Amino acid sequence: MAAGAFLLEPVLTGDPWQNRRMQTELPTDALLARYAVSDDGTVLPHYTDCFTTVIPTETGLAAYVYAFYTTPLFRSERLVLRLLGMRSSDADITAMLEGEQQHFAAWTVEDRTDDQLLMCDVNARTRSWFRVEPDADGTRLYFGSAVTAEGERPPGGYRILLKLHRFYSRRLLRAAVRRLM
Repeated sequence: MAAGAFLLEPVLTGDPWQNRRMQTELPTDALLARYAVSDDGTVLPHYTDCFTTVIPTETGLAAYVYAFYTTPLFRSERLVLRLLGMRSSDADITAMLEGEQQHFAAWTVEDRTDDQLLMCDVNARTRSWFRVEPDADGTRLYFGSAVTAEGERPPGGYRILLKLHRFYSRRLLRAAVRRLM
């Protein structure tokens, strides 16, 4: 398992799609994997995580990412960023997803494929990763993050925030699912 990756059982709730959402190991072919393991197999000191769920509809990457960034939960994050001078609009998301611009709010496109998008924050300290893939039950959605290490050590204080980060990541994925359903 990659450094910082956690394999957890799903949290069971009354919502059947909530039950399918879990933190899982990062796929080896994920764009985010470059922050977990080097080309020679060396585990890197960065923190990475991966959350996944399956929804019962066919969904493309652009629809998923747009739904994610336009949820009420993420709009509150966008409001905080706006107060910090990093304005964004839904049109900016669309332009980024259509390849017309390479940035959105505090993030820049680091890499993309037809089914994956890797975003880098303005300070190059964190990454956000999205992926979609067909599933027998619909579409599997992935959401992951990386916090880059300072040299051989993760940034100070990041472990204190991990529980909150994982909680927030699950809530963001859940909110995106609600927008897509």
